[in-house]
Amino acid sequence: MIHEAAERALKAVSRYPQCEAYASSAVVHTVYIDNSKISNIETKRDDGLMVRMIDGERQGKASVSLCRDSSVDDCVRMAESVLKFSPSTPNMNGYALPGKARHAMPDVWDRRVEDITPDELRELARAVIDNCRVNIPRAQIRVSTHDCVTMNGNGVDCSHRSTLVYGHFTSMAVRDHPGEGMETYHGTHLDLDPAAIGQALSRKAEAAAVCTEFKGHEKLSMILPPSELGDMITSSVGSAIDGENVKYGTSLWKESVGQQVASKELTMIEDPSARAPLSCVFDDEGTPTERRPVIENGVLRGFNRDSFCGGSTGNGMRRSSVEAQGAYERTPAIKPLNLGVVPGRYSREDMIEQTDSGILVEKFAWPEADELTGRFGLNVRCGYVIKKGEIVATVNNALLMGNMIDAVANVEMIGNDPEHMGVVRVPTMSFSGTELVGNRGGCGCSIAISRPPWSSSWRWCAASPGYT
Repeated sequence: MIHEAAERALKAVSRYPQCEAYASSAVVHTVYIDNSKISNIETKRDDGLMVRMIDGERQGKASVSLCRDSSVDDCVRMAESVLKFSPSTPNMNGYALPGKARHAMPDVWDRRVEDITPDELRELARAVIDNCRVNIPRAQIRVSTHDCVTMNGNGVDCSHRSTLVYGHFTSMAVRDHPGEGMETYHGTHLDLDPAAIGQALSRKAEAAAVCTEFKGHEKLSMILPPSELGDMITSSVGSAIDGENVKYGTSLWKESVGQQVASKELTMIEDPSARAPLSCVFDDEGTPTERRPVIENGVLRGFNRDSFCGGSTGNGMRRSSVEAQGAYERTPAIKPLNLGVVPGRYSREDMIEQTDSGILVEKFAWPEADELTGRFGLNVRCGYVIKKGEIVATVNNALLMGNMIDAVANVEMIGNDPEHMGVVRVPTMSFSGTELVGNRGGCGCSIAISRPPWSSSWRWCAASPGYT
């Protein structure tokens, strides 16, 4: 259906010097959890089309849901109407040119997702609930199949099939005060472990429920697990290597190709051949993708680009790493496909043992750095204070400040536990040069009574100076 719609649309706009049709189809199954009860299971199908054309310095585009026989004609008519009134854009680049595949098709299709039943989805949710000791206020597991096709007047004709599995879970416990936990799962296969998720939700919420307020001001190292590091890397490094930011001069690394921008310990590889939510042979504009280093031993090797920027690297994406619906409604934007930090040799316990003064952040209120500067000042909802290789307190209500662009230049240790977090794959990492600020009154943290959620055997220190 979508292939025929794209062919019809492209034929209708073939008189324009540059024209493109993109169509997608998604089937999405979702189970919802509210207050530790399964509240709803739903299935949605979403088919749609976007048409774009360039005429001189103007571009027209429109998207429609493919819900009736006239949908294709409606889309073409709306796109041509937009073309008439769109602003002029000098030196506009054309759409993608045909190219040969540079790697094999990645393993991004799971037949179990395609064949899943409501009962199987309910069992997954029930397993999370049964393995969680605390309340789950809200959660969802979403599994999807996605098909898309891209055609343009330059001769591009490519398609892609993938499955997507996404889970988002919250938990709440009340001890000394309310404590919250959160877990996410990003993948293409039905590999999420509901028992492990339920247990992690319990431990995180229980640890946060006995946090004590941090007081004082310290310069220390920051240890971030994948759950918090993923968005921090995406918003900082992802922005610095974004070709559109380079085009408009807002990237901090715009003139740094071939230069040292990060620690020599850090290598980041864009690998669209691996099993990851956005991995593909051709991007959503039809440009071939390839495995390539972005940062190699701290040296910047290149940027991510789409056709709008020129010299596309195959990073023009409509698809999302968390939601299969609505791809046809989105204009291509630059995204990493699977930007991965090459793992190191350290376990999380090793990193703690080798930290003289630091904080391992279990949960920020919202883990994100400023896209233009890399700066951050984030509220720590739950963190483990480390002194001389031992955890001495579990704290909250503190502001952790620093700069992620500076942080990647000051990497201390890289963990061996990488996880997919959206469009990046990152392990636990330790960085120097951050500051932890709490309320006035000196360091008055109390010793927590729970173990950190990743370990059942970690030793707590009750005699470190400055903590009572």
